[in-house]
Amino acid sequence: MGQPSLYFSNEAGRLLDDSRGFLRIVWHPNAAGTMARRELMEEALQWLIESGKGKVLADQRFMVPFSTAEQQWLTENWTPRAVEQGGYRCRAILAARDAVARLASASVMMSARGQINYCYFDNEEEAVAWLLAH
Repeated sequence: MGQPSLYFSNEAGRLLDDSRGFLRIVWHPNAAGTMARRELMEEALQWLIESGKGKVLADQRFMVPFSTAEQQWLTENWTPRAVEQGGYRCRAILAARDAVARLASASVMMSARGQINYCYFDNEEEAVAWLLAH
């Protein structure tokens, strides 16, 4: 398999189109700017819509916590659009090293229960294998 190709990048992170059929969201360390984080997620939604693949590998290992407002936006705005418009259905998550970031991510994902099949991992190879199997 070839290397994932860069789909989008900003100060919040990178989106990589993986040739195995999923999008990699790689969060940059210390990227706490709300506008950049929203822009990254809007571009991820665009990839979901364009590709029709519905699968994401979220590398949150160096992610800083989402603010309460960001969690609300992801829960009430972004996720419903991603599910409805982008066919978002499966997410493997490389767990954040920061405990508060892990809790913020879990809060967002709990709201998507029943809509998105997701699982947390510490190992990238296991995360990819799980994602490919679903």
